Amino acid sequence: MYEKEPDLKIFGAEKQRKQTSDMERKHGTAYTNYLNSFIKVEDRRYLTNDSAMHRLVPLRATVGTMVMTPSQFNEVHLPALGKFFSFSEKSVANDPLTMALAEREKLNASKTLSTVIFVSTRDSKGFSVSGYIDLEQSLRSFKAAGVKGHPWADIFAGRRRLEPNQQDLSFITWNNGKVFYNESDNYKIIPDAVKGLCFLYKGDGSLLTIEKYITDEHPRCKFIESPKHGSTVIYDHRIRRKM
Repeated sequence: MYEKEPDLKIFGAEKQRKQTSDMERKHGTAYTNYLNSFIKVEDRRYLTNDSAMHRLVPLRATVGTMVMTPSQFNEVHLPALGKFFSFSEKSVANDPLTMALAEREKLNASKTLSTVIFVSTRDSKGFSVSGYIDLEQSLRSFKAAGVKGHPWADIFAGRRRLEPNQQDLSFITWNNGKVFYNESDNYKIIPDAVKGLCFLYKGDGSLLTIEKYITDEHPRCKFIESPKHGSTVIYDHRIRRKM
């Protein structure tokens, strides 16, 4: 007697089913995180069931905000996202900020340029908020983990506004004066009593003095008034050779 050889077709089919199942599970988690980004703290006080809250998201979204279905979400977010994915190669909304960021996306990914974005806008509750965002880290985090932080696929497509939050380089809510600072992979926060807020780029040790950029009409400081995103400023740092 001899041992029967395994059927390679069956083995391949089982492997394919497992890969498909893993992918569907990953997609489901990303879409759940997407719906969670619309849910506010006060919503959880009245509804403790996640499934019920997710069903209400499209009904409670603010005017002008489109909530994608699972199939729409998968088409926009999941198939092409990865280390080499580029939003600038897809459809970008006709907005001065999104177009400016699309121009800088590949330069940031290649570590040729490092961009910090200042945004002054209103949050979903109507309160004035502002903050500074590390573009490279924010884009990289989104591409690696799906919906995390800023929903860049929706922002570039014109479906969502870019709003700073507590996880960014700095963030302030003007109604209560709360201020948050965070280091990123690229920058250290250097508050200076004389120079004001500064960002130290870790790669080459350069110091970005925000006040100097603004008052000296720095060529790498660009003011953009966006109809959708509000008052914004882009600070570009041309990365020098690593120290």
